[in-house]
Amino acid sequence: ATVNTISRSGIGRLRLEPDDEQSSRPVLRGLGFGNGARLPDYVYGRRTYDGRLRRSGQPHSGKRFLRDPKTWKVLHQGARPAYIDWDTFERNQEQMAANRARHTGLPRGGPALLGGLVACGVCGRRMCVTYNDDGREARYACNQMATTYGAPQCQSISARPVDEQVSTLMLEALSPSAIAVSLQVAEDLELERQQRRRHWKQRLERAAYEADLARRRYEAVDPSNRLVARTLERDWETALTAHQTLESEHQRALAHEPERLTPEEQAAVHRLAEDIPALWSAASTTARDRQTIARTMLDRVVIHLQGTTERAEIACHWAGGVITRHAVIRPVRRFEQLANFDQLLARAVALRTAGTTAEQIAARLNAEGFRPAKRSAFNAPMIRRRLQRHGHGTTRPIWSGKVPRADDEEMTLQEVAEQLGAHRQTVYGWLRRGTLKGRLAQVGTRRIWLVKLADRPIARIKPSD
Repeated sequence: ATVNTISRSGIGRLRLEPDDEQSSRPVLRGLGFGNGARLPDYVYGRRTYDGRLRRSGQPHSGKRFLRDPKTWKVLHQGARPAYIDWDTFERNQEQMAANRARHTGLPRGGPALLGGLVACGVCGRRMCVTYNDDGREARYACNQMATTYGAPQCQSISARPVDEQVSTLMLEALSPSAIAVSLQVAEDLELERQQRRRHWKQRLERAAYEADLARRRYEAVDPSNRLVARTLERDWETALTAHQTLESEHQRALAHEPERLTPEEQAAVHRLAEDIPALWSAASTTARDRQTIARTMLDRVVIHLQGTTERAEIACHWAGGVITRHAVIRPVRRFEQLANFDQLLARAVALRTAGTTAEQIAARLNAEGFRPAKRSAFNAPMIRRRLQRHGHGTTRPIWSGKVPRADDEEMTLQEVAEQLGAHRQTVYGWLRRGTLKGRLAQVGTRRIWLVKLADRPIARIKPSD
């Protein structure tokens, strides 16, 4: 409420500023939570300059800080005492990455499969999960701009169609045939890794040779020739530093390479792939288990709605970098929101004009691929209501047609409502509570209530009900 009030009044944006005297920044930096962490390592090349980022009148522009250790020029581990070791620093960095706003978070165990993975296709922010119907129905909603600045909600979609589509895609990716293809791709990647290892070996041998050559040149120089000796000593140090840097890069590259599956592990993967569909739908598999699998296979899922229609597009960003796009049909509130509503109505009117019954129209529309707003198929009452609402139905209500009656005292619910000056649903409520007595009469494929008012005087019905 406060955010919305400030947003509407035009006061400005809220800004939170930390208390300098009680700031935890020095402590966090010392523990590896910042750029100035006191590590036992010597680092050179974290800061660089990019002239393309230089701005006129801003003397500090153009400077860049390289956070990825792979991009540093020199990294000599264990060079001096420090608060923490390198492994602790890397764990802290991983924890910081896990705490970022764009991180997927932990599986919460709710019915939504993709909580923490869904991103808004409009603003790019993460979509949160909201629940209604006592937690049984979930929705993905982009509420950050609305919550922070009081702006309109970007978009919202029921979680069920998205989860069903993504579940199908995941099971297809885990099918035996897909697993076989993935294992073959893994074999091809292993050949590429072997090629990279040979390249690394050649680079290391070359760097070691250059360092040894620089050493031999330095040792062979006449000590009395100090200028040449200093130059050769500097060349030797440069070659040694380059060799050490290359070795550090090689070790980091090896640490990020996945291990090759053994034949026994490949056979176990094939066996598990046969049981995955049954395990996915088993009662013993919890929602948290499915969410964990989704986080293993997917980096994120971007949703983009096509206006207020039932159509939406999801972009699945799979682990490994592959992106696939798929269409999703979501439930909408009204028939008029359907993207093909005009075509649907024109087809129903054409069939009605040709003398087709409502039951036949519903069957024909279902066969032709039309779908209603909220359900999976059309039925006759839907067709009657839709045609009547748009002026193409019968002139008489469906409940007041010619009905075979036992005597002249029997009346339909509509006729009772008109005589008593009440709504038809009110009369039906009297019938359900036993205030009125009636029977069901078969009229074609429908059953219609017939009521006798003579059994209950009108004066006794209206005052009490």
